[in-house]
Amino acid sequence: MAGTWNNQNKILPGAYINFLTNAPLSITPGERGTVLLLLEVSVGTAGDIYTVTALENDFPAGVTAKDTFLAGQACKGAQTVKVYNLGSTHDGAAVQAALEAIKTVDFDVLVYPYDGTDFNSNKAVIADFISGMVNSEGKGIQGVLANHKGDFEGIINVTQGVKLTDGTILTAAETTPWVAGITAGANINRSNTGKKYQGAIDVVPRKTKAEMEAAITNGEFIFKVDSAQNVTAAYDINSLTTLTEAKGKPFTKNRVIRTLYGINNDITEIFESNYVGQLNNNQDGRSLLRATLVEYFNELQRLDAIKDFTADDVTISQGSDSDAVVVDCYVKPVDSVEKMYITVKLS
Repeated sequence: MAGTWNNQNKILPGAYINFLTNAPLSITPGERGTVLLLLEVSVGTAGDIYTVTALENDFPAGVTAKDTFLAGQACKGAQTVKVYNLGSTHDGAAVQAALEAIKTVDFDVLVYPYDGTDFNSNKAVIADFISGMVNSEGKGIQGVLANHKGDFEGIINVTQGVKLTDGTILTAAETTPWVAGITAGANINRSNTGKKYQGAIDVVPRKTKAEMEAAITNGEFIFKVDSAQNVTAAYDINSLTTLTEAKGKPFTKNRVIRTLYGINNDITEIFESNYVGQLNNNQDGRSLLRATLVEYFNELQRLDAIKDFTADDVTISQGSDSDAVVVDCYVKPVDSVEKMYITVKLS
């Protein structure tokens, strides 16, 4: 078990992690790349989960091209797409059932590709679910929604559609699987700013520079198109707009969040499988855990995921309970160069 903590009052064994700007934890880099897509499917049984990759899938017999299209968009970036069947039509109860069912399913990004008045309450419920999974369950996941101002680093708010080479127009909701795919598939040391949307030739609707700047300031994930009809992600950001001392501007960048959430997921998995109940809570035991953490963070630094790390940035002390330890780690996630300021002098 895992989660965040305000005081040392936890009951279940596990890794409880607080994310302040310079204090995340982890042990070893993990693999990413799984999207969980909540989708209306015209055949099969509501509640079933189908696994889809670029090479194969286990959709039920009779599945249509419309049923599988959005999963294909997610596969443009993700290694694996898990499709949760909401049924041929769905309501709030179906979404609630889905969220309850997927609490124990492993994935990196959850996507709900529906928008409009009928779906606003579902989007709010999903956003609350993501927040709870991050803050209470200790799961380093993100959610992708269309036209939902989440104001949370765990929610990516997609507000623009695209036009495909065959003339098909995708709404903002229909582009959310692609955004989820590239988010799940991106390494913790890479940004998706400038990531090309394969198969797209235009942005719908187009925005002026001023409109794009306003959208980004508002925490919106948008696209841009160049003169050669290349459609790319304009800026790899999430919906966080209310900045605090604990969560400053770096928390708006998905690359930074991938690093922090990746660290969170890694320490939970490795700590629970290798250390819980197996490590003496004495100086020798705590030193062994510290050495493992230092080596992990050194590896993250070699991967350019963090910077300026030294062994002194990790300290481990006895917790208030005899079976608890307190780990303080200070790391600085590396961001990508995404803005270039050029001065041209003419003489």
